Amino acid sequence: MKLAELYLTDALDRVDAAEAGPGDIIAVAGIPEVTIGETLADADDPRPLPPLMIDEPSLSMTIGINTSPLAGQDGTKVTARQVETRLQQELVGNVSLRLLPTERPDAWEVQGRGELQLAVLVETMRREGFELTVGKPQVVTKEVNGKLHEPVERLTVEVPEDYLGVVTQLMALRKGRMEQMVNHGTGWVRLDFRVPSRGLIGFRTEFLTETRGTGLLHHVFDGYAPWFGELRTRRSGSLVADRRGMSTGYALMNLQERGSMLIGPGVEVYEG
Repeated sequence: MKLAELYLTDALDRVDAAEAGPGDIIAVAGIPEVTIGETLADADDPRPLPPLMIDEPSLSMTIGINTSPLAGQDGTKVTARQVETRLQQELVGNVSLRLLPTERPDAWEVQGRGELQLAVLVETMRREGFELTVGKPQVVTKEVNGKLHEPVERLTVEVPEDYLGVVTQLMALRKGRMEQMVNHGTGWVRLDFRVPSRGLIGFRTEFLTETRGTGLLHHVFDGYAPWFGELRTRRSGSLVADRRGMSTGYALMNLQERGSMLIGPGVEVYEG
């Protein structure tokens, strides 16, 4: 087996090298069979490290080409082939992502570790000039012993004491179970919850709003558990445009009492 490239790390840069010794941080290229988590060892005395285990994807969303009437006005990369090539390219370095086909030839199911990871991918592609249709995030379920199981997260929250009640109420709506509460005596409280992953979809924005931006939140995958049942975090529907045209300040002034606005005046919209 022969290496195509060998790089040594010098400060923040990578430099070409002919050889490397113990303690050097290196990068190699030219061995397609080796993936992240595997060990390169001496052929005469191979003693590999245990392989790294990558967490299973817990959320999925559908990503496809822009099918709206405004297609082609915002970006330069609008074809299905360009979107698929870019998603395949992302899989090479992003080991926790998976790409699955859908019933449509111009849309794909992308599975990832969480809402933030998928949001970063979509925003990166948008900045690169891609036009996309993005579906609603869904949890990746499994069947265990004939029963439906869903991913569960361990959530840690630190908030000022004043917001203890409102955070507990938010988590109760999302079927979160409090496992521990610690009051440090400094005016801050630490709460540990076990909550289904779908309960955390859209939770960060609501959490920051209710805690006036002061709360700290961290969550990590904690395995699968039996389906928690119906979970309703929205009590109302959506406001949808009924014709194509430009949004006006007059119309939005009358509508804003009925819901949260996602656009301002002077934005081109279309029916649906």
